[in-house]
Amino acid sequence: MSKDYSFKSIYFPLLIGSMIMMVGCGDPIMEIEESNAYHWQKNMNEVEFEKLKNDMSYIEVVEAAGGAGKKIKNNEYRWNDEILMTQAYIVKFKDDKLIGKEIIAVKGHSNR
Repeated sequence: MSKDYSFKSIYFPLLIGSMIMMVGCGDPIMEIEESNAYHWQKNMNEVEFEKLKNDMSYIEVVEAAGGAGKKIKNNEYRWNDEILMTQAYIVKFKDDKLIGKEIIAVKGHSNR
């Protein structure tokens, strides 16, 4: 007696199982960024910047900002401002602890 297996009966359970495993093994930074209502919220603003305190871990800073910074040097990350295109935030770490932060001016590339 032979059974007729359809695509759904064989592959659908495998697909669902794979999706469940991927959700359980998620990237915490990606989860933080995807929880934002808008794409630009993964950047930082001055209110979030002022909440950053020494000894915070990188992931704590990511949570405060709503997204990951761009690594610019060893242990140094940059977040663009959410609104102002003329400033950005530099955050420095040592042994995964915040040791310094600064606001920098960003020069534009205007052809005027």
